[in-house]
Amino acid sequence: MAVVRRPRPPSPLAHAADLHVHTTHSDGACTPGDVVRSAVSVGLGAVAITDHDTLSAIAVARPEAIRVGVELIAGIELTAEREGKEIHLLGHFVRDDDPDLLAVTADLRVRRALRIEAMAERLTSLGLQIDLAVIRRTYTRATIGRKHLADWLVLTRQVANHRDAFARYLGDDGPGQVPKPRVAWRDAIDLIRNAGGVAGLAHPPFNLRQCTLVEFSEAGLGAIEVAGPGVDRKCGQRWRGWADELGLAPIAGTDFHAPDRPGRWVGAVVTTEADLDKLRQKRSLPQ
Repeated sequence: MAVVRRPRPPSPLAHAADLHVHTTHSDGACTPGDVVRSAVSVGLGAVAITDHDTLSAIAVARPEAIRVGVELIAGIELTAEREGKEIHLLGHFVRDDDPDLLAVTADLRVRRALRIEAMAERLTSLGLQIDLAVIRRTYTRATIGRKHLADWLVLTRQVANHRDAFARYLGDDGPGQVPKPRVAWRDAIDLIRNAGGVAGLAHPPFNLRQCTLVEFSEAGLGAIEVAGPGVDRKCGQRWRGWADELGLAPIAGTDFHAPDRPGRWVGAVVTTEADLDKLRQKRSLPQ
């Protein structure tokens, strides 16, 4: 008697997307291909690679995304500044060959390289041993940042762990910290929009005011993260309400960096099909 095999039910995530994922091309631990395969393994329909201040992972990931049949959304997370404070702006559906965006990110990488050299000098003056040549050879694709310096300090047993590295040396007020180069927030929104993308506010601060979001919206912001690691549920609900009022797309993602962070695996936090459609519609607006 023949065995009748029932078709496997479709994944509940088949039309959902993780819209905030990092790779080894910035400060993530997984390659672009690894990220794409992880998205497929959990049944996601789409995944956005949003590395910090670089688009280089998109071209690397695209052939694998085509091979395994998942939508790859070209993205970026730009380091921006507003009123002297650092903010992060996501760009989704950008053209990864846009000359203006590539020029700005290339300049940011040069300035970040100078920043790391200054941080290495500060750490050396504190009695630590830093070998930038080895660090750069270890992370050949990455834009070297604090995370990589912390990796080095842990590897060479100069600190107990990453938390210790940031608490003692690399935190925002630490003796080894040098501020990151940033783009003016209005310029960052314009860059994303002119590259065909939708600009979104990443991990908003818990004390975000509606009038501030209105200002962002009037400058061309098209989306806001309403769910993700560390996002308080009440804040997320409030931001979603504001998004509805302002016509912004409510988006979500894991801010994935490494597979050893509980609750932050690829696909652990997703943007629903309905909200992804809203984001797509924002893309169709005149740029």
